[in-house]
Amino acid sequence: MTDISSIADSIMARLSHKGLDGYEAFMTCSRGLTIEIKDGVIDVFVTSENAGLSLRVLKGQRPGFAFSTDLSPEIVSDLIEQVVQGASVTDPDPFVGFPLPSSSPPPQLDQFDHDLQRIPVEEKIDRTRSLEAAARSSDPRIKKVRKAAYHETAGSITICNHTGLKLSYEKTLVSGSILVVAEDGGNAEIGWDYGFSSFFDQIDMASIGATAARRAVTMLGARSVKSRQAPAVLPPWVASDILKVLSASFTADNVQKGKSLLIGRMGKQVFSPHITIVDDGLYPGGLASSPFDDEGSPHERSVLVSEGVLQGFLYDQYTANKESRCSTGNAGRHGIKAPPSVQATNFYIQNGSLAPDELLSSLPEGLMVTDIIGLHTADPISGDFSVGAAGLWIKDGETVFPVKGIAISGNLIELFRNVDGVGTDLKFYGPFGSPSLRISTLNIAGPGV
Repeated sequence: MTDISSIADSIMARLSHKGLDGYEAFMTCSRGLTIEIKDGVIDVFVTSENAGLSLRVLKGQRPGFAFSTDLSPEIVSDLIEQVVQGASVTDPDPFVGFPLPSSSPPPQLDQFDHDLQRIPVEEKIDRTRSLEAAARSSDPRIKKVRKAAYHETAGSITICNHTGLKLSYEKTLVSGSILVVAEDGGNAEIGWDYGFSSFFDQIDMASIGATAARRAVTMLGARSVKSRQAPAVLPPWVASDILKVLSASFTADNVQKGKSLLIGRMGKQVFSPHITIVDDGLYPGGLASSPFDDEGSPHERSVLVSEGVLQGFLYDQYTANKESRCSTGNAGRHGIKAPPSVQATNFYIQNGSLAPDELLSSLPEGLMVTDIIGLHTADPISGDFSVGAAGLWIKDGETVFPVKGIAISGNLIELFRNVDGVGTDLKFYGPFGSPSLRISTLNIAGPGV
């Protein structure tokens, strides 16, 4: 891959002679592979190799920004001139700044699979085939596999700024995902699952395929229920999706812009005492784990909610400067095409004390929500939501029948305030994770009253 370190040194040396008050180079280099199998045959096979650079500068409180995916000397030279010139025409912003080097070295995280590039591609294709085969062999009612996919990336990130900060790390990520269709008696239902790891040998393709098949088959013959209020259980994949929507209210930029439903609630009992929410950029094996954030501040573990009480928010350098405080290490970037902004890292609800079976067995009658449709329509400021849903109707701890054609509604704060049991089955779906949650009462709307 591209020699990022030497390019970074050259850029910093050139920026140092431009009369700037501050400057930063953010550089990425990655190699990727995507394989998709359909009916045992390779349907998609894509390899990629990418490198990129973004520059931020500051001159008299005027920020400049520029980026490029071409790291040739001529392009980089033009980019430097472009970003310096840009800083002469932007509006002043007194809160733009760059972090200082940490007094201690960054932690060494176990997140790079040195064997990944040496594994034959034929073995990776076979692993993808095994994912599809695992789903099909799980149940004869699995009639179609819409997509069985394997994806890997290996890359590095390097950050330098004028204060002497120079940091870099390498990371690999391997994932498997599948979407299947179960059919029986004219009924058809879909099921999915996904898994990831930094290491090739830690992806359990058989489990991913079997889980997707089970989810599809379980929903066959689903019907609706009458409108009512009932207790409910949210499994990890559903609870994680809801938590993702809530996470926006914990970013300092949304708080400062008046776009958070948590404004004015610091130190107050906002959620159920069973709820503890953590953002941890150093979480072992986490998708978003790295030694430092995307502007070089150390990653850390932030307890945002402790037993239902709001304890804090997430900051990058910019939002921290607005409040004369320190960054929590939550600067993130969507690639190189934009400056950093506040982002959650590994954002999750901490494990409780109840096994998932105990949560279900405690329901005299209620709903296990297995799918939510349209969660993106939830109001991020008020927290109100009304979304389509599907699930399993539970009575005396046993599944009675699958349910679809319903809607659930409420308010995010009220939903998490009504949590009266938390499982021990924390699982991450991307950077968001949760154990199973038992909700004391949930509004369910069906076709009848």
